[in-house]
Amino acid sequence: MNLHKLILTNNECYKVGKTIAPKGIMVHSTGANNPNLKRYVGPDDGLLGVNQYGNHWNTERPGGRQVCVHAFIGKLKDGSIATYQTLPWNMRGWHGGGSSNNTHIGFEICEDGLSDPAYFSAVYKEAVELCVYLCKQYGLTEKNIICHSEGYKLGIASNHGDVMHWFPKHGKSMDTFRAEVKAGLGTAPVVETPPQVDSGSDEKKIWDKLYSFLGNAYGAAGLMGNLYAESALRPNNLQNSYEKKLGMTDAEYTAAVDNGSYGNFVRDSAGYGLAQWTFWSRKQALLEYARSAGKSIGDLDTQLAFLCKELSGYSAVLKTLKAATSVKEASDVVLTQYERPADQGDAVKTKRTGYGQTYYDKYAPAAFEPYRVRVAIPNLNIRKGPGTNYKTVGRYTGIGVFTIVEEASGAGASRWGLLKAYKKSRGGWISLDYATRL
Repeated sequence: MNLHKLILTNNECYKVGKTIAPKGIMVHSTGANNPNLKRYVGPDDGLLGVNQYGNHWNTERPGGRQVCVHAFIGKLKDGSIATYQTLPWNMRGWHGGGSSNNTHIGFEICEDGLSDPAYFSAVYKEAVELCVYLCKQYGLTEKNIICHSEGYKLGIASNHGDVMHWFPKHGKSMDTFRAEVKAGLGTAPVVETPPQVDSGSDEKKIWDKLYSFLGNAYGAAGLMGNLYAESALRPNNLQNSYEKKLGMTDAEYTAAVDNGSYGNFVRDSAGYGLAQWTFWSRKQALLEYARSAGKSIGDLDTQLAFLCKELSGYSAVLKTLKAATSVKEASDVVLTQYERPADQGDAVKTKRTGYGQTYYDKYAPAAFEPYRVRVAIPNLNIRKGPGTNYKTVGRYTGIGVFTIVEEASGAGASRWGLLKAYKKSRGGWISLDYATRL
């Protein structure tokens, strides 16, 4: 799969910003003889090519319609086939024309004249690979995939015929499509999700701490998913194999270390705690940190504070977590550069991303707390999107105090903030490099 990302931030659908927990995937096709991605995705990123008419979907209402999908598949300017993600996968799209918008990720395959077997074969293959990717990401199977026409028959989508006006011309159907997705999934494990616990539990406390530290919901979720994989979010968790080896339960081991009756905590090579700290120097640092605070090594707040302190020494990991634009990006960097277990294969990455996605879907929508900033320069630009690649609105903030209601990553600044006055339109962003948080 040749996956790229260009989120349609100017589309009204993105500005509404409603989220979903994806339960399925809906396959669409564009219904027009134009296989070029630049027709639908823009502005040009150097790969797409320029849409001279400017009628791509990165506008408030493309063609006056409330339409927006999660991805497009079609041709780049060099003729190669690619997928462009155009909405966050868990954002509610405007694609099915019915209740499917609340449950399904929807993507469009750019149609040509419907008669070119080479083009069809390439985009069909790309679509299969995209569905395999999304199934692994969200714990779905081929049974959760339908096309728009099937959605209509099920009563969850508007009356469209795609893709069954096209696939049969090349000897394919949605049944063959689902079969190929199933084959692509192979024996990969179904993504597991953490057990549901109430919001007053340690789970919520852990989320709040990680989100506060990182300032990025994707980063918090990716890290938290890895912690769940390591310890099930239990701060006194002793590596299972060592419970038998040492003849102690989690509680007994913790108490013995705390009271000094067990003196080999640092060198016993047993994984312990939220992150399953194992190497002697990391366990020694944890032990010293807990004792200096006068706390048990199994105290949740103490371990969370230590975790944040330790992560500050992993500069590349921390930078990625603070700027991540997907749960997978955050989860993978924690797995490969922080936790570093023996098995870092695709199945492990998929499982941990799935854990993280569960936490993101549960907590991210309500994660951001508005805050005030002071701007001390008179000529700070307000831009229509988070990045210097977006046009200015034609005015400056001026010197004063402003409320930030959302943050985002983007070109030209370490972080961008959405001004409260532009909350509804989502069209007023400033560089936070020139603002001081109050």
